[in-house]
Amino acid sequence: MDADGRVQVEGQAVLFGFPSTKAVLSVIPRPKAWRASGAAIRMAIGVVAAGMMAIIPPHAPWILGALAVGAIMARRRWTERYTLKAVQGQCPKCGAPLETKTSRLRRPHPLSCEACHYECALSVPEAALPA
Repeated sequence: MDADGRVQVEGQAVLFGFPSTKAVLSVIPRPKAWRASGAAIRMAIGVVAAGMMAIIPPHAPWILGALAVGAIMARRRWTERYTLKAVQGQCPKCGAPLETKTSRLRRPHPLSCEACHYECALSVPEAALPA
């Protein structure tokens, strides 16, 4: 584990019709308290925005929209068990290095190759991820 909480995890870059390649992912495990507080803040922002939208006619669509956006953003934070910071690996099709921006780790995680523009998937076994 690094100073900022990063953990190195081994996975595979998978693209149908091509042999899988090894990938090393740098992830940050997120504790339940971090996820819960972030989800609560996002839902509270949605509720406050809904209250402010109540003055704009037609009232109901704006209020429901603000509540829905708050709920969606809260759910996204709550399900972010790991944050993907970096990937070291090669594209299964062209062999170019894979790049990613910081995002929540989905399983499988979609990843576009900047060289050939194919979308491969990062596959990480559950046993490789920290508890």
